[in-house]
Order: sequence, then C-alpha cells, then structure tokens
Amino acid sequence: MKAKPYKIALKFFAIIAVLHLSALQVLAQQSAVVPQERASMLQYIVETKPALGDLIAKAGLAPTLSGDAVYTFLVPSNGEISKLQNEPAQRIRTVLSGHILKGKYLESDLKDGATIETLAGTKLTVCRKKDYTLVNGVRIEAANTEVKNGVIHNLSGAVKI
Repeated sequence: MKAKPYKIALKFFAIIAVLHLSALQVLAQQSAVVPQERASMLQYIVETKPALGDLIAKAGLAPTLSGDAVYTFLVPSNGEISKLQNEPAQRIRTVLSGHILKGKYLESDLKDGATIETLAGTKLTVCRKKDYTLVNGVRIEAANTEVKNGVIHNLSGAVKI
C-alpha cells in the first residue's frame, strides 16, 4: 500500500516544526546562561538619571566613573541633583566627589560607626538602624545596584560637604 502524498507532506512539516521548536528552546537556554555584560557606572547613570550624567560630565568626573577602577557612588536625591544644575563646575565636582567612595561597598559592608573617606578626601560616618542605613545622617533609599565598576546606592538627600 502506497502512502498518500499529503500524509508524507504532513509528517515532513510536523518533523520540521518539532526541530524548529527544539532549536528555539536550545537558543533560549543558551541565552539564559550567558551572563549579560554589566554597564559601567557612567553608562548606568546616563541611562537612568540623565541630569546627573550631565553634571558628572560638567564636573569632569566621566573618565573616573567609566574606567576600570571600582567605586561606590552614593547618588543624591533628584531634588539635590536639580539644585546643582546652575552651580559652577568646580562646586559640582566637590559635591559629587563627596558622594563617591573608593572601592566597592555593598550596604552590608557599611558597618555602624564606620568612617569612610570619599574621593574628595572628606570623611563620611555610617549609622546602621534596624531597617536602614544612614550616611552622614542621610538615608540610603535604594541600595546595591551593582555595575561593572562598582555599586550605586540612592540617597534620600545629599551628604553635607
């Protein structure tokens, strides 16, 4: 008994469909295990807080935050960032440098009573409470955004320099 042509074609298309779905599953699994390259600190800031990115460029800190050296950036609140918009470049550099720490500090690394030196050479004091962390009396609102060259913590204000 001879197979009918439409049955052969139907089996052929069924096999092709199964192979296609299998290939898609393999590709999906491979892309899930390949780690995505993290953005540099500067790239992340420019994408998420363009006004801060402009200030970083104006202050001449772009090469610092896009290089290979590791930093922790205590990002001031949006209100504090907007207050800096009309300031001279040197003032912006002083303020922002006072929010950048040399090295990578996750929130859990910031121990109660610790004093940490900033890029500006000033000292910041850490105060741990039960549910949050303060740096020079300013609360960390969103912690531990890891980027290629460090970590970012968003503050509820700005540390006093």
